[in-house]
Amino acid sequence: MSILKHIELTGESPESWARAGQAAVKAARETLRDLRHIEVTRLTARIEVDGSLTYQTTVKLAFHVERAGDDDTLAFQQVEEIISDEPLP
Repeated sequence: MSILKHIELTGESPESWARAGQAAVKAARETLRDLRHIEVTRLTARIEVDGSLTYQTTVKLAFHVERAGDDDTLAFQQVEEIISDEPLP
């Protein structure tokens, strides 16, 4: 059974909303593993003093919560079994 956790992040870029979203995902990848889904929830922009825009993209990201007994653990046990040629208890 898979359990997903959702977090919300806002990325910024002077270039575009797409780049702002990519910045948010890139930052998440630095600390999270196994990202599964992304939902763009908000597009905004900040008007700077000089008139330029800073694009902001808010995304909801879902990632797999690792738990003991998950299928990955079973797969690891199966690999150990294949390598050792002896069934594990």
